[in-house]
Amino acid sequence: MPPIYLDPAPRSYPDSVHLLGRGSRGEASAGTTSSISDLEDWLLGDAINETDMLSLTESLAWRMVAAGLPLVRATIHVGTLHPQLTGFGWVWSKLDGLCDEIVIQAMSAQSEAYMRSPLRPAIEDGQSLFLDVRDPETQALYPIAVELAEQGIKHYAVLPMPKRIGANRFDVVTIATAEQDGFTKQQQGQLDRVLKYVALHVHRHTARRIAENVLNVYLGPSAGKQVLEGSISRGDGNAIEAVIWVADMRGFTELTEKYSGPQVNRVLNGFFEQVVSAVTDNGGDVLKFLGDGVLAVFPFQCAATAADAAKAAMAAADEALRNLDAYNANPCEDVRNLNGWTPIRCGIAMHIGEVFFGNVGGQDRLDFTVIGSAVNEAARLEALTKRVMRPVVMSQQVGDLLEIPLDDIGHHELKGIVQPVRVFAPKHWKSTAIQI
Repeated sequence: MPPIYLDPAPRSYPDSVHLLGRGSRGEASAGTTSSISDLEDWLLGDAINETDMLSLTESLAWRMVAAGLPLVRATIHVGTLHPQLTGFGWVWSKLDGLCDEIVIQAMSAQSEAYMRSPLRPAIEDGQSLFLDVRDPETQALYPIAVELAEQGIKHYAVLPMPKRIGANRFDVVTIATAEQDGFTKQQQGQLDRVLKYVALHVHRHTARRIAENVLNVYLGPSAGKQVLEGSISRGDGNAIEAVIWVADMRGFTELTEKYSGPQVNRVLNGFFEQVVSAVTDNGGDVLKFLGDGVLAVFPFQCAATAADAAKAAMAAADEALRNLDAYNANPCEDVRNLNGWTPIRCGIAMHIGEVFFGNVGGQDRLDFTVIGSAVNEAARLEALTKRVMRPVVMSQQVGDLLEIPLDDIGHHELKGIVQPVRVFAPKHWKSTAIQI
Protein backbone atom coordinates (compact mmCIF):
# COMPACT_ATOMS: atom_id res chain seq x y z
CA MET A 1 0.00 0.00 0.00
CA PRO A 2 1.13 3.60 -0.46
CA PRO A 3 2.81 5.10 2.60
CA ILE A 4 0.51 6.73 5.14
CA TYR A 5 1.61 10.28 5.83
CA LEU A 6 0.91 11.85 9.20
CA ASP A 7 -0.38 15.29 10.07
CA PRO A 8 2.75 17.32 10.92
CA ALA A 9 0.96 19.78 13.27
CA PRO A 10 2.14 21.70 15.21
CA ARG A 11 4.95 21.76 12.67
CA SER A 12 4.59 22.41 8.95
CA TYR A 13 6.58 21.24 5.92
CA PRO A 14 6.64 22.11 2.19
CA ASP A 15 4.23 20.26 -0.11
CA SER A 16 6.97 17.91 -1.33
CA VAL A 17 7.92 16.86 2.22
CA HIS A 18 5.79 14.39 4.19
CA LEU A 19 5.83 13.17 7.78
CA LEU A 20 6.40 9.42 8.22
CA GLY A 21 6.93 9.19 11.97
CA ARG A 22 7.40 11.22 15.13
CA GLY A 23 9.23 10.70 18.40
CA SER A 24 8.40 12.58 21.59
CA ARG A 25 10.34 10.78 24.31
CA GLY A 26 12.08 14.00 25.36
CA GLU A 27 14.97 14.06 27.80
CA ALA A 28 14.37 10.43 28.72
CA SER A 29 16.03 9.59 25.39
CA ALA A 30 19.38 10.69 26.86
CA GLY A 31 19.60 7.70 29.15
CA THR A 32 22.55 8.00 31.55
CA THR A 33 24.62 10.27 29.30
CA SER A 34 26.13 13.20 31.21
CA SER A 35 29.41 13.88 29.38
CA ILE A 36 31.03 13.77 25.95
CA SER A 37 32.82 10.61 27.05
CA ASP A 38 29.47 8.99 27.86
CA LEU A 39 28.14 10.07 24.47
CA GLU A 40 31.09 8.58 22.62
CA ASP A 41 30.81 5.34 24.59
CA TRP A 42 27.16 5.11 23.61
CA LEU A 43 27.96 5.72 19.93
CA LEU A 44 30.62 3.02 20.01
CA GLY A 45 28.40 0.59 21.92
CA ASP A 46 24.69 0.58 22.63
CA ALA A 47 23.75 2.86 19.73
CA ILE A 48 24.12 -0.20 17.52
CA ASN A 49 20.89 -1.46 19.10
CA GLU A 50 18.82 1.49 17.83
CA THR A 51 16.60 -0.21 15.28
CA ASP A 52 15.80 2.80 13.12
CA MET A 53 17.00 6.27 12.30
CA LEU A 54 14.17 8.03 14.10
CA SER A 55 15.04 6.52 17.47
CA LEU A 56 18.76 6.95 16.78
CA THR A 57 18.37 10.65 15.93
CA GLU A 58 16.15 11.39 18.91
CA SER A 59 18.49 9.61 21.33
CA LEU A 60 21.56 11.25 19.77
CA ALA A 61 20.19 14.79 19.99
CA TRP A 62 19.10 14.54 23.63
CA ARG A 63 22.35 12.82 24.60
CA MET A 64 24.32 15.63 22.96
CA VAL A 65 22.38 18.13 25.06
CA ALA A 66 22.93 16.04 28.20
CA ALA A 67 26.66 15.95 27.39
CA GLY A 68 26.79 19.75 27.54
CA LEU A 69 26.51 20.70 23.86
CA PRO A 70 24.15 23.70 23.51
CA LEU A 71 21.97 22.32 20.72
CA VAL A 72 18.46 23.59 20.16
CA ARG A 73 17.93 22.02 16.73
CA ALA A 74 19.52 19.20 14.75
CA THR A 75 18.70 17.45 11.48
CA ILE A 76 20.07 14.58 9.42
CA HIS A 77 19.48 14.36 5.66
CA VAL A 78 20.27 11.29 3.53
CA GLY A 79 19.77 10.49 -0.13
CA THR A 80 18.14 7.30 -1.33
CA LEU A 81 17.61 5.19 -4.42
CA HIS A 82 13.95 5.41 -5.41
CA PRO A 83 12.13 6.55 -8.58
CA GLN A 84 9.86 8.96 -6.69
CA LEU A 85 11.95 10.04 -3.70
CA THR A 86 15.01 12.20 -3.23
CA GLY A 87 15.72 11.12 0.31
CA PHE A 88 14.77 11.03 3.96
CA GLY A 89 15.36 13.38 6.86
CA TRP A 90 15.10 13.52 10.64
CA VAL A 91 14.32 16.82 12.32
CA TRP A 92 14.80 17.29 16.08
CA SER A 93 14.07 20.43 18.07
CA LYS A 94 14.56 21.12 21.75
CA LEU A 95 12.01 23.91 21.47
CA ASP A 96 9.01 21.61 20.94
CA GLY A 97 10.59 18.35 22.13
CA LEU A 98 9.74 16.52 18.91
CA CYS A 99 11.79 14.47 16.47
CA ASP A 100 10.27 13.86 13.03
CA GLU A 101 11.07 11.43 10.24
CA ILE A 102 10.30 12.98 6.87
CA VAL A 103 10.39 11.79 3.27
CA ILE A 104 11.30 14.16 0.46
CA GLN A 105 9.70 13.72 -2.96
CA ALA A 106 11.90 13.85 -6.05
CA MET A 107 10.19 17.03 -7.24
CA SER A 108 11.70 18.95 -4.34
CA ALA A 109 15.14 18.87 -6.01
CA GLN A 110 13.81 21.40 -8.53
CA SER A 111 12.01 23.62 -6.04
CA GLU A 112 13.05 27.17 -5.23
CA ALA A 113 13.22 26.23 -1.54
CA TYR A 114 15.95 23.68 -2.26
CA MET A 115 17.78 25.92 -4.72
CA ARG A 116 18.05 28.59 -1.99
CA SER A 117 18.74 26.20 0.86
CA PRO A 118 22.11 25.97 2.62
CA LEU A 119 21.67 22.20 2.33
CA ARG A 120 22.27 22.34 -1.41
CA PRO A 121 26.02 23.16 -1.44
CA ALA A 122 26.57 20.59 1.31
CA ILE A 123 24.59 17.83 -0.42
CA GLU A 124 25.93 18.46 -3.92
CA ASP A 125 29.49 19.65 -3.28
CA GLY A 126 30.33 18.57 0.27
CA GLN A 127 30.69 22.19 1.40
CA SER A 128 30.50 22.99 5.13
CA LEU A 129 28.65 26.16 6.13
CA PHE A 130 28.74 28.05 9.43
CA LEU A 131 26.08 30.74 9.44
CA ASP A 132 25.03 33.54 11.75
CA VAL A 133 21.32 33.48 10.96
CA ARG A 134 20.87 37.03 12.29
CA ASP A 135 23.07 38.43 9.53
CA PRO A 136 21.00 40.29 6.85
CA GLU A 137 23.16 39.00 4.00
CA THR A 138 22.75 35.43 5.22
CA GLN A 139 18.99 35.93 5.45
CA ALA A 140 18.88 37.31 1.91
CA LEU A 141 20.87 34.36 0.58
CA TYR A 142 19.13 31.63 2.60
CA PRO A 143 15.47 32.29 3.51
CA ILE A 144 15.53 29.56 6.17
CA ALA A 145 17.83 31.81 8.19
CA VAL A 146 14.90 34.15 8.82
CA GLU A 147 12.78 31.27 10.11
CA LEU A 148 15.56 30.04 12.38
CA ALA A 149 16.24 33.52 13.76
CA GLU A 150 12.56 33.88 14.62
CA GLN A 151 12.90 30.74 16.75
CA GLY A 152 15.70 32.36 18.74
CA ILE A 153 18.48 30.46 16.96
CA LYS A 154 21.65 32.46 16.37
CA HIS A 155 24.15 30.10 14.75
CA TYR A 156 23.53 27.30 12.26
CA ALA A 157 26.05 24.81 10.88
CA VAL A 158 25.58 22.58 7.83
CA LEU A 159 28.07 19.69 7.88
CA PRO A 160 28.44 17.03 5.15
CA MET A 161 29.30 13.53 6.30
CA PRO A 162 31.88 11.36 4.51
CA LYS A 163 30.36 10.23 1.22
CA ARG A 164 28.93 6.73 1.19
CA ILE A 165 30.46 4.22 -1.25
CA GLY A 166 28.59 4.51 -4.53
CA ALA A 167 26.72 7.67 -3.54
CA ASN A 168 26.84 10.68 -5.85
CA ARG A 169 25.81 13.14 -3.14
CA PHE A 170 26.66 13.78 0.47
CA ASP A 171 24.52 13.00 3.50
CA VAL A 172 24.31 16.03 5.75
CA VAL A 173 23.93 16.93 9.43
CA THR A 174 22.79 20.37 10.60
CA ILE A 175 23.11 21.72 14.13
CA ALA A 176 21.89 24.98 15.59
CA THR A 177 22.39 26.86 18.83
CA ALA A 178 20.91 29.89 20.56
CA GLU A 179 24.27 30.80 22.12
CA GLN A 180 25.30 34.39 21.37
CA ASP A 181 28.73 33.44 20.04
CA GLY A 182 27.87 29.98 18.73
CA PHE A 183 29.81 26.85 19.61
CA THR A 184 33.16 27.29 21.34
CA LYS A 185 36.35 25.91 19.79
CA GLN A 186 36.27 23.06 22.27
CA GLN A 187 32.65 22.25 21.44
CA GLN A 188 33.42 22.37 17.72
CA GLY A 189 36.15 19.79 18.23
CA GLN A 190 33.81 17.60 20.25
CA LEU A 191 31.13 17.88 17.58
CA ASP A 192 33.59 17.00 14.84
CA ARG A 193 34.62 13.83 16.66
CA VAL A 194 31.06 12.83 17.58
CA LEU A 195 29.74 13.34 14.06
CA LYS A 196 32.38 10.99 12.64
CA TYR A 197 30.92 8.24 14.82
CA VAL A 198 27.40 9.29 13.87
CA ALA A 199 28.25 8.93 10.16
CA LEU A 200 28.96 5.23 10.64
CA HIS A 201 25.49 4.66 12.09
CA VAL A 202 23.83 6.79 9.42
CA HIS A 203 25.57 4.85 6.65
CA ARG A 204 24.47 1.56 8.20
CA HIS A 205 20.83 2.58 8.46
CA THR A 206 20.86 4.23 5.04
CA ALA A 207 22.19 1.09 3.36
CA ARG A 208 19.32 -0.87 4.92
CA ARG A 209 16.75 1.74 3.81
CA ILE A 210 18.08 1.77 0.24
CA ALA A 211 17.94 -2.03 0.12
CA GLU A 212 14.31 -1.88 1.30
CA ASN A 213 13.44 0.73 -1.32
CA VAL A 214 15.02 -1.17 -4.19
CA LEU A 215 13.43 -4.47 -3.20
CA ASN A 216 10.02 -2.85 -2.71
CA VAL A 217 10.19 -1.13 -6.11
CA TYR A 218 11.30 -4.20 -8.05
CA LEU A 219 9.68 -7.04 -6.10
CA GLY A 220 6.83 -5.39 -4.19
CA PRO A 221 6.57 -4.83 -0.42
CA SER A 222 5.68 -8.40 0.57
CA ALA A 223 8.32 -10.12 -1.54
CA GLY A 224 10.88 -7.44 -0.75
CA LYS A 225 10.36 -7.91 2.98
CA GLN A 226 10.78 -11.66 2.72
CA VAL A 227 13.98 -11.39 0.69
CA LEU A 228 15.43 -8.80 3.08
CA GLU A 229 14.64 -11.10 6.00
CA GLY A 230 16.62 -13.92 4.43
CA SER A 231 14.35 -15.80 2.01
CA ILE A 232 17.02 -15.97 -0.68
CA SER A 233 17.47 -19.70 -1.25
CA ARG A 234 15.81 -21.47 -4.13
CA GLY A 235 12.60 -23.00 -2.83
CA ASP A 236 12.23 -20.56 0.07
CA GLY A 237 8.70 -19.28 0.42
CA ASN A 238 5.29 -20.35 1.61
CA ALA A 239 1.87 -21.34 0.39
CA ILE A 240 -0.79 -18.66 0.74
CA GLU A 241 -4.48 -18.29 -0.01
CA ALA A 242 -5.16 -15.22 -2.08
CA VAL A 243 -7.29 -13.53 -4.68
CA ILE A 244 -5.20 -13.64 -7.84
CA TRP A 245 -5.74 -10.51 -9.92
CA VAL A 246 -4.69 -10.29 -13.58
CA ALA A 247 -5.00 -7.30 -15.90
CA ASP A 248 -4.00 -7.24 -19.57
CA MET A 249 -3.87 -4.35 -22.00
CA ARG A 250 -5.65 -4.81 -25.30
CA GLY A 251 -3.99 -4.33 -28.70
CA PHE A 252 -0.39 -4.68 -27.53
CA THR A 253 0.76 -6.55 -30.65
CA GLU A 254 -0.62 -3.83 -32.92
CA LEU A 255 0.99 -1.25 -30.64
CA THR A 256 4.45 -2.77 -31.06
CA GLU A 257 4.01 -2.85 -34.83
CA LYS A 258 2.87 0.76 -35.01
CA TYR A 259 5.29 2.51 -32.64
CA SER A 260 8.97 2.51 -31.75
CA GLY A 261 10.25 0.97 -28.52
CA PRO A 262 10.34 4.27 -26.60
CA GLN A 263 6.84 5.15 -27.85
CA VAL A 264 5.45 1.77 -26.78
CA ASN A 265 7.10 2.31 -23.41
CA ARG A 266 5.23 5.59 -22.96
CA VAL A 267 1.87 3.93 -23.59
CA LEU A 268 2.71 1.00 -21.32
CA ASN A 269 3.77 3.30 -18.51
CA GLY A 270 0.50 5.18 -18.79
CA PHE A 271 -1.42 1.91 -18.54
CA PHE A 272 0.66 0.52 -15.68
CA GLU A 273 0.41 3.74 -13.69
CA GLN A 274 -3.39 3.61 -13.69
CA VAL A 275 -3.58 -0.10 -12.88
CA VAL A 276 -0.81 -0.33 -10.28
CA SER A 277 -2.09 2.62 -8.27
CA ALA A 278 -5.51 0.96 -8.15
CA VAL A 279 -4.03 -2.28 -6.80
CA THR A 280 -1.81 -0.67 -4.18
CA ASP A 281 -4.50 1.82 -3.10
CA ASN A 282 -6.67 -1.15 -2.18
CA GLY A 283 -4.03 -3.17 -0.34
CA GLY A 284 -2.93 -5.48 -3.14
CA ASP A 285 0.61 -6.50 -3.97
CA VAL A 286 1.81 -6.17 -7.56
CA LEU A 287 4.12 -9.10 -8.27
CA LYS A 288 4.87 -8.98 -11.98
CA PHE A 289 4.67 -6.96 -15.14
CA LEU A 290 4.16 -9.58 -17.84
CA GLY A 291 4.74 -7.70 -21.08
CA ASP A 292 1.50 -5.73 -21.27
CA GLY A 293 -0.04 -7.41 -18.23
CA VAL A 294 -0.07 -7.09 -14.46
CA LEU A 295 -0.13 -9.94 -11.96
CA ALA A 296 -1.19 -9.02 -8.43
CA VAL A 297 -2.44 -10.76 -5.30
CA PHE A 298 -4.71 -9.85 -2.42
CA PRO A 299 -3.58 -12.33 0.29
CA PHE A 300 -6.16 -13.53 2.78
CA GLN A 301 -3.59 -13.14 5.56
CA CYS A 302 -3.48 -9.39 4.91
CA ALA A 303 -7.26 -8.97 5.18
CA ALA A 304 -9.68 -9.48 8.04
CA THR A 305 -11.60 -12.13 6.09
CA ALA A 306 -11.53 -13.81 2.68
CA ALA A 307 -14.55 -11.68 1.76
CA ASP A 308 -12.59 -8.52 2.57
CA ALA A 309 -9.78 -9.65 0.27
CA ALA A 310 -12.29 -10.26 -2.52
CA LYS A 311 -13.90 -6.85 -1.94
CA ALA A 312 -10.50 -5.18 -2.07
CA ALA A 313 -9.72 -6.94 -5.36
CA MET A 314 -13.05 -5.84 -6.82
CA ALA A 315 -12.47 -2.29 -5.63
CA ALA A 316 -9.09 -2.36 -7.36
CA ALA A 317 -10.73 -3.49 -10.61
CA ASP A 318 -13.29 -0.70 -10.34
CA GLU A 319 -10.61 1.88 -9.65
CA ALA A 320 -8.36 0.64 -12.46
CA LEU A 321 -11.12 0.99 -15.04
CA ARG A 322 -12.13 4.42 -13.73
CA ASN A 323 -8.48 5.48 -13.82
CA LEU A 324 -8.17 4.35 -17.42
CA ASP A 325 -11.38 6.15 -18.33
CA ALA A 326 -9.98 9.39 -16.89
CA TYR A 327 -6.57 8.83 -18.49
CA ASN A 328 -8.08 8.19 -21.92
CA ALA A 329 -10.00 11.47 -21.64
CA ASN A 330 -6.80 13.36 -20.86
CA PRO A 331 -3.62 11.34 -21.56
CA CYS A 332 -0.18 12.79 -21.00
CA GLU A 333 1.12 14.91 -23.86
CA ASP A 334 3.75 12.37 -24.98
CA VAL A 335 1.00 9.78 -25.52
CA ARG A 336 -1.66 12.15 -26.85
CA ASN A 337 0.70 13.33 -29.61
CA LEU A 338 1.43 9.81 -30.89
CA ASN A 339 0.16 9.40 -34.44
CA GLY A 340 -2.83 7.07 -34.43
CA TRP A 341 -3.08 6.71 -30.66
CA THR A 342 -6.32 5.14 -29.48
CA PRO A 343 -7.72 4.88 -25.92
CA ILE A 344 -6.23 2.16 -23.72
CA ARG A 345 -8.49 -0.79 -22.99
CA CYS A 346 -7.95 -3.77 -20.76
CA GLY A 347 -9.44 -6.91 -19.31
CA ILE A 348 -9.29 -7.90 -15.64
CA ALA A 349 -9.84 -11.33 -14.10
CA MET A 350 -9.99 -12.53 -10.50
CA HIS A 351 -9.71 -16.00 -9.06
CA ILE A 352 -9.07 -17.58 -5.65
CA GLY A 353 -6.71 -20.36 -4.78
CA GLU A 354 -3.61 -21.51 -2.97
CA VAL A 355 -0.38 -20.36 -4.55
CA PHE A 356 3.28 -20.77 -3.70
CA PHE A 357 4.80 -17.39 -2.94
CA GLY A 358 8.57 -17.64 -3.04
CA ASN A 359 11.84 -18.19 -4.90
CA VAL A 360 12.10 -20.12 -8.17
CA GLY A 361 14.85 -20.24 -10.76
CA GLY A 362 18.40 -21.42 -11.29
CA GLN A 363 21.12 -21.68 -8.69
CA ASP A 364 22.55 -18.23 -9.46
CA ARG A 365 19.48 -16.39 -10.78
CA LEU A 366 16.23 -16.40 -8.83
CA ASP A 367 12.85 -14.81 -9.19
CA PHE A 368 10.35 -14.16 -6.41
CA THR A 369 6.87 -14.87 -7.70
CA VAL A 370 3.66 -16.84 -7.27
CA ILE A 371 3.10 -20.13 -9.00
CA GLY A 372 0.26 -22.62 -8.95
CA SER A 373 -2.76 -23.78 -10.90
CA ALA A 374 -4.78 -20.84 -9.54
CA VAL A 375 -2.42 -18.40 -11.27
CA ASN A 376 -2.80 -20.23 -14.58
CA GLU A 377 -6.57 -20.27 -14.20
CA ALA A 378 -6.68 -16.53 -13.49
CA ALA A 379 -4.66 -15.87 -16.65
CA ARG A 380 -7.04 -18.03 -18.70
CA LEU A 381 -10.01 -16.21 -17.19
CA GLU A 382 -8.55 -12.88 -18.26
CA ALA A 383 -8.26 -14.10 -21.86
CA LEU A 384 -11.99 -14.89 -21.66
CA THR A 385 -12.85 -11.19 -21.25
CA LYS A 386 -12.40 -10.69 -24.99
CA ARG A 387 -14.70 -13.59 -25.88
CA VAL A 388 -17.53 -12.59 -23.54
CA MET A 389 -17.09 -8.85 -24.17
CA ARG A 390 -16.84 -7.93 -20.48
CA PRO A 391 -14.00 -5.87 -18.98
CA VAL A 392 -14.08 -7.74 -15.64
CA VAL A 393 -14.71 -11.42 -15.01
CA MET A 394 -14.25 -13.66 -11.99
CA SER A 395 -14.53 -17.27 -10.92
CA GLN A 396 -17.44 -18.43 -8.80
CA GLN A 397 -15.12 -18.58 -5.76
CA VAL A 398 -14.69 -14.80 -5.96
CA GLY A 399 -18.28 -14.10 -6.87
CA ASP A 400 -19.57 -16.01 -3.86
CA LEU A 401 -17.68 -13.62 -1.57
CA LEU A 402 -18.98 -10.40 -3.11
CA GLU A 403 -22.21 -8.64 -2.21
CA ILE A 404 -22.72 -6.91 -5.54
CA PRO A 405 -25.04 -7.71 -8.48
CA LEU A 406 -23.36 -10.20 -10.81
CA ASP A 407 -24.20 -11.65 -14.20
CA ASP A 408 -23.78 -15.41 -14.48
CA ILE A 409 -22.18 -15.79 -17.88
CA GLY A 410 -22.11 -19.56 -17.77
CA HIS A 411 -19.58 -22.34 -17.74
CA HIS A 412 -16.60 -21.93 -20.04
CA GLU A 413 -13.81 -24.21 -21.09
CA LEU A 414 -10.43 -22.65 -20.47
CA LYS A 415 -7.24 -23.74 -22.19
CA GLY A 416 -5.27 -26.14 -19.99
CA ILE A 417 -8.09 -26.41 -17.40
CA VAL A 418 -9.75 -29.83 -17.24
CA GLN A 419 -13.20 -28.86 -15.98
CA PRO A 420 -15.34 -26.02 -17.37
CA VAL A 421 -15.28 -22.98 -15.11
CA ARG A 422 -18.35 -21.05 -14.05
CA VAL A 423 -17.74 -17.38 -14.72
CA PHE A 424 -19.37 -14.22 -13.38
CA ALA A 425 -19.12 -10.55 -14.27
CA PRO A 426 -20.17 -7.46 -12.29
CA LYS A 427 -23.34 -5.91 -13.68
CA HIS A 428 -22.06 -2.36 -13.21
CA TRP A 429 -19.37 -2.90 -15.88
CA LYS A 430 -21.79 -4.35 -18.42
CA SER A 431 -21.92 -1.13 -20.37
CA THR A 432 -18.95 1.22 -20.14
CA ALA A 433 -16.78 3.53 -22.16
CA ILE A 434 -13.96 1.05 -21.59
CA GLN A 435 -15.30 -1.92 -23.48
CA ILE A 436 -13.29 -4.85 -24.73
